[in-house]
Amino acid sequence: MPPAHARRQPDHPAEAWFRRDTTLRLVQEVQRQAIPELTRVFGHTGLYLRPCPELPEALSGNMLADVLSLRREDGGFGGSLACADAALPLASGSLSLVYALFVLETSPEPGRLLAEIARVLKPEGVAMLVSFNPWSPARLRWAFKGLGTVDPAWVQQQVRGLGLDVQRQRYLGPVWSADGGVDLRVRRGAGIGTGLRAASLVVARRRDPGVTPLRAGAPALALRPGMSAG
Repeated sequence: MPPAHARRQPDHPAEAWFRRDTTLRLVQEVQRQAIPELTRVFGHTGLYLRPCPELPEALSGNMLADVLSLRREDGGFGGSLACADAALPLASGSLSLVYALFVLETSPEPGRLLAEIARVLKPEGVAMLVSFNPWSPARLRWAFKGLGTVDPAWVQQQVRGLGLDVQRQRYLGPVWSADGGVDLRVRRGAGIGTGLRAASLVVARRRDPGVTPLRAGAPALALRPGMSAG
């Protein structure tokens, strides 16, 4: 007799909210706007952390040879690997890219998740951290849905403390997401409403200290003609 399957726990409110068609359209629009940043990253292996299984497993726009995709599941991550946020089962210094899409808000330990992201990056590896902008009017769409608040300034402070250099921080998505979908007409270039867009993207790079060559320079004491040491 086959073993009985364990009953899946009811969806967390955030998981249910991410499954809504309106939310998926918003997330996909943010992803689309982040593609130019993805095309700047080259290497062999990357990690894609996504907030729900309804989003495509493939990371569109990436330039890497292979990308492992994990989805948010029961407070951790599932997919081809299952793990907690504070224990990514990957070797240190092994990845060229970590793309974290709206997973800090649903993390029980966002600081430790960021520490794991920093740990698995190889020198010159890039972390792309996408989170909802707490200063956007679109916050009214996700408030009280079980998502934590992630301030872009806090994300930058954390990753700097973990040895990463913040390359850029920019805002993505619409200023307001309508009930019927994403209002793409609000998208603009730089402008007064840029900081009110729905999402924030922080791009950080692992420092590569390298090796500083010793200079074969001049002697420590330069003598003028007619002078002698001692």
